[in-house]
Amino acid sequence: MHLTYLISSRIMERCAYRKPHQRMRLASFVAVLGIALMPLVHATHQDSPQSESADVGALMARVGPPSQSAIDEFKKAGMEGVRPHTLTAPERAKVEAALASLPALNRHVLDKKLRYLAFVDGIPGEGTGLTGQVEKTGLFDITLRASIVDESLSSFLTTKERRVFSDDGSGITVTVQGTGTDALTYVLLHESTHVVDSACGITAEPHSQFTGGIWAAHREMVSELASSTAATTYFHGGHTIGIGKAAAVYDALAQTPFVSLYATASRNEDFAELVAWDEVLKQHEGNLVIEVNDTHGKILERWEPLTFPKVQKRFAEVDELLASHTSCSSLS
Repeated sequence: MHLTYLISSRIMERCAYRKPHQRMRLASFVAVLGIALMPLVHATHQDSPQSESADVGALMARVGPPSQSAIDEFKKAGMEGVRPHTLTAPERAKVEAALASLPALNRHVLDKKLRYLAFVDGIPGEGTGLTGQVEKTGLFDITLRASIVDESLSSFLTTKERRVFSDDGSGITVTVQGTGTDALTYVLLHESTHVVDSACGITAEPHSQFTGGIWAAHREMVSELASSTAATTYFHGGHTIGIGKAAAVYDALAQTPFVSLYATASRNEDFAELVAWDEVLKQHEGNLVIEVNDTHGKILERWEPLTFPKVQKRFAEVDELLASHTSCSSLS
């Protein structure tokens, strides 16, 4: 959920069984190679805005209390008993690991633009992650439901996806399998990408490769996509759909450039989902699998959105962005 407070090496040494003179030659070679590579390693480190540990340490220092605006937004999303959550030592370790796994671009932008990373407790509603711009500062707050720190990705995704459908007596269910990482890492990938997008003006760029031919406006798709069954769900402002029609919805999704139904919500959510799932696939070697099951739990149909041809093409564009776009003109 993206809301704005403004309403928003190892080298493998296989010489154990070699003769002594062979081991000596190999050791000398490795030593010389190591000396030769030292300037390159040093240069690579210097090319980064900061070392990863420095990045993450600075970001962990931003863990703080949720703003009243964030609390109010969570209440609007249906959460009850919303209150600040103080991370325990084990929880802080998980958050630190999740931040460390973010792309360098995301960490760099967060270092410049993140005011607070906050957590809240409460009876869950529909909101899990909230990214909001702090008025008159150019900074952003990210506020997360604290329970996701210990939640599996599959559980998180299944709960979210089932909100799209209503019970029609068919006995059919939808289950989403997310592998490679956990809910916290996925949500931080998604929410931090909102900050990158807003701070760098990526989807707001009129000729952006991430919106061209897909989005006519913030929430308006081009006509060819707007008529797709995948664009008629609850996530895009439609009503819930009878669960018996789930297969038709996902068959339609497979013909679009969207990596998930949630990506159809807006151009910002589309971009955040695209980056998050590209990272889950490439860095965490994970996958996204959607299954429609019958009343006995038997799999009727199965989809893997990360393999959809149009999604794969867009992943290549994300890879290019993350490899080359290490800063943006709006960052001081």
